[in-house]
Amino acid sequence: MRVNSFSKQFIALIALVTVLSVIIVGYIEKQVVETVAEPVPAKQEAEQKHNEALINSLTNMTQSVRFPLNEHSIMYTGYILGAGYSSYQFRAFKDQKLKVNLKGDESIELTLFGQEAYSLQRDTEYVIPSEGLYELRVLFKTDMESRQEQAAIAHKATPVPYTVTINLQ
Repeated sequence: MRVNSFSKQFIALIALVTVLSVIIVGYIEKQVVETVAEPVPAKQEAEQKHNEALINSLTNMTQSVRFPLNEHSIMYTGYILGAGYSSYQFRAFKDQKLKVNLKGDESIELTLFGQEAYSLQRDTEYVIPSEGLYELRVLFKTDMESRQEQAAIAHKATPVPYTVTINLQ
């Protein structure tokens, strides 16, 4: 088989594109990893749940909250991108006290869904009105959500990291 000048240039071009693709993908992965804060839970079980929540928060899946034995709080870390949100589902009983600590940008907020939907303030105690299944969502405020959604369509959305601690007693 003969390799002419055009074939050599074409092979070199393919090699260059491959190398550049590997560099770009590595850079993007590094940016995502640096953007997401890493947890430092005290127990291995809590760390495992935390890591599951991080993975789930990246895909808008609901994380089932299971508090470690004899503990009333658990911490999760994640990020929100585009029109996305992170969701944490748990069972609560009437008159339990829920306090949610949210650390992150002011453009994100908390909403609690049960028999009704409630907008929660950061670090404010809330009394559970009735026994049932509840879902806590970490999401963008309405104005930011539309901007992020437009940015996601243009492939220019930036992830907004957060850490949420759920305390239920």
